[in-house]
Amino acid sequence: MQVLVIGCGISGLTTGISLLRAGYSVHIKAKDLPPNTTSNIAAAVWYPYNAFPRDRITAWGKIAFRIFQTHATKPETGVLMRSFLEVKPAPVGDPWWLEAVESFRHATPDELPAGYADGYVFETPVIDTSRYLPYLMQVFQQEGGLITRETVTTLGDALTEYPIVINCSGLGARELVGDRDIHAGRGQTIRIKQNGFQRVIVDDEGPNKLAYIVPRTSDIILGGVDEENNENTSIIPEQNSGILQRCANLAPQFANLKPEDILSVQCGLRPLRSRIRLEAERPVPDRLLVHNYGHGGSGVTLSWGCATEVVTLVKQHTA
Repeated sequence: MQVLVIGCGISGLTTGISLLRAGYSVHIKAKDLPPNTTSNIAAAVWYPYNAFPRDRITAWGKIAFRIFQTHATKPETGVLMRSFLEVKPAPVGDPWWLEAVESFRHATPDELPAGYADGYVFETPVIDTSRYLPYLMQVFQQEGGLITRETVTTLGDALTEYPIVINCSGLGARELVGDRDIHAGRGQTIRIKQNGFQRVIVDDEGPNKLAYIVPRTSDIILGGVDEENNENTSIIPEQNSGILQRCANLAPQFANLKPEDILSVQCGLRPLRSRIRLEAERPVPDRLLVHNYGHGGSGVTLSWGCATEVVTLVKQHTA
């Protein structure tokens, strides 16, 4: 049975591969292909961020976590397992997503930067999307999938040609399906040379909110910015100094960066929604449409879990 997947970011590619492995014939069509997708800009560390509903995110995230663990054993994927430290300004209980991860503990006092009273520590996958997305494209094509750079403007035409359509269009869902719930969250990050720093550090609610340090295979991503309903993808130079200062406050290794240490600055738009849309519908009796978009800042974190549920929905509705 032929399936069209709209979108070639992390959601489209993982969904496409999962459907191929379930026995379907899959064609991906997308306006932009890697390296020019939103997923390419993501810092891409496994961490549930700005996505809902929580009760489903834990299950989806757990599936993705385990698959990323297996990919971390293959150097060509660009996936690494890193120690993750999320710092907190006051003592806190365990996180709601605890069940999805392994080797979790609270931080010891000597691990915390000045101004923090608690923190979470666990091993987590870091996904270098500059390597991982090309890897996924190669796997998809080797397993028989077809990728075409083509903008799908109407679902009607897509459903005329394909009996099953999977909508992984991200922000494009506003125009494609008229979804006014989905909106942008602007993010700006700085990519610097690898300096040997190995731990992921995140402050999402403390004195340096928002700051994160994500060491990848051959570089480090420093962030960040989270501006809801801002779709300006131009680089704002003034924000760079703030990012650098906040990251230096978290780790002194980043206090004296030189201009030549900075490789690039990038800006992308997170596809935010009040809740992830992952559901199936039949626009007409003999056609199936499955939506998989609105993952906020957790597109990579939930990718394989949501892809697995897409396959389940397709099987249920075509049995």
